[in-house]
Amino acid sequence: MQHVKQPERETWNAADGTVVTIRPISAADLALEQNFADGLSPHTVYQRLMSVRRPSLEELRRFTNIDPEREFALVATTPNQGSERQIGVARYVKGSPPGDAEFAIVLSDDWQRRGLGTRLLTLLLSAAKRDRVRRLVGTTMSENDGMLRLGRKLGFKLNKEPGMASITNLAVDLATWPASDAGPAR
Repeated sequence: MQHVKQPERETWNAADGTVVTIRPISAADLALEQNFADGLSPHTVYQRLMSVRRPSLEELRRFTNIDPEREFALVATTPNQGSERQIGVARYVKGSPPGDAEFAIVLSDDWQRRGLGTRLLTLLLSAAKRDRVRRLVGTTMSENDGMLRLGRKLGFKLNKEPGMASITNLAVDLATWPASDAGPAR
């Protein structure tokens, strides 16, 4: 399977004027990813991992040293005293059935509800579509109102996990994305 080249980087301006760089993640981002994960509140970790545990160093290595044939990840950063501070990450991993990919997104606590999630997930959806993913799927806690709102806004269909009211599944058919009432935010 031929891998489609993904966008290199984008500069996005938050409503308050903060300049955010969004770019593909790389193995060189391990320390950035570790600082990001360590800075997440217990609530945000629980919402994302559905557990109170923190990612291990091996997991963080896997999150940054990706296989471009089967996965893609975007990292969002801001300038921070001469270096970068990671404020968000969105990724997908191709899986089973063929054509499906599972996505995940997490933002630092201070960047939630500021439009960054919409921008990151929109770019991820576009990248997945270019990479011939047919359907993007994910799971979240049913109480994760921010993720549920974001999913609805971008055209995902939401369904409770059968037999588990605390879990909601999200799915979007990329052949019909963006829908007329959803789609890329400008």
